[in-house]
Amino acid sequence: MKNKLRKALLDHQVTLGAWMQIGHPACAEVFARETMANIFRAIDGFDSVPAARLPMNDPIWIHRSLDAGARALIIPMVKTAAEAESAIREAKYPPRGTRGFGYSRANLHGMDFVSYIAGANDEIAMIMQIEHKDAIADLEAIVDVPGVDGLFIGPLDLSGSMGITGQLEHPDMVAALERYRAVCRGGGKSFGLHVVRPTDESIRRALDQGYTLIALGLDTVFLEQGSRACLQAAGRLPGGVSCRQSR
Repeated sequence: MKNKLRKALLDHQVTLGAWMQIGHPACAEVFARETMANIFRAIDGFDSVPAARLPMNDPIWIHRSLDAGARALIIPMVKTAAEAESAIREAKYPPRGTRGFGYSRANLHGMDFVSYIAGANDEIAMIMQIEHKDAIADLEAIVDVPGVDGLFIGPLDLSGSMGITGQLEHPDMVAALERYRAVCRGGGKSFGLHVVRPTDESIRRALDQGYTLIALGLDTVFLEQGSRACLQAAGRLPGGVSCRQSR
């Protein structure tokens, strides 16, 4: 299997990545070493797997992302097994699914058409994002859907659906996350989360809790943290810095 992310999901190995919000290939190049295709093109130059977290569980977004070269999809707001099945069906070629055939960047605009379609069903990783209380309730059924390679928690949206937005240490939230991990383990599925502001403690906690699909940080957060560190360093210089300028 060429897709090392999907292989790691199926083998329950730890994978590390980062979350991108700035839509520019330069960010992808920095992470891995104006369009989605350009970002994937940048990532392809390094030993990384391009994964797309879609805006919605929608056939157009699924097809567009795969055709652009995504080799893993994170499907948001999956609340039921039927929604998970629908996403997988759209992402897979017949007979498993209904994905249409055509030339695209993913198959080098036809130059790699035969080999791409022959292996795509086995190579594309499908990850369901669990971010609603209804998903927690239907988790066993979601995990059992053929083709679900892993799950990824969305804690803020999950807490919002429970009426405790942002209260990640609330007993109900702690119980929901414990159930998430337990059901994933019981179903033999890799499970992940986003460590928005990584520290030694937060990363170790995630690993100790059994998370293997870990997104470390966020490009906008890294930019903010780096800028803050620079200003603090400047303020410690002899004489300090009395004004702040941006260019």
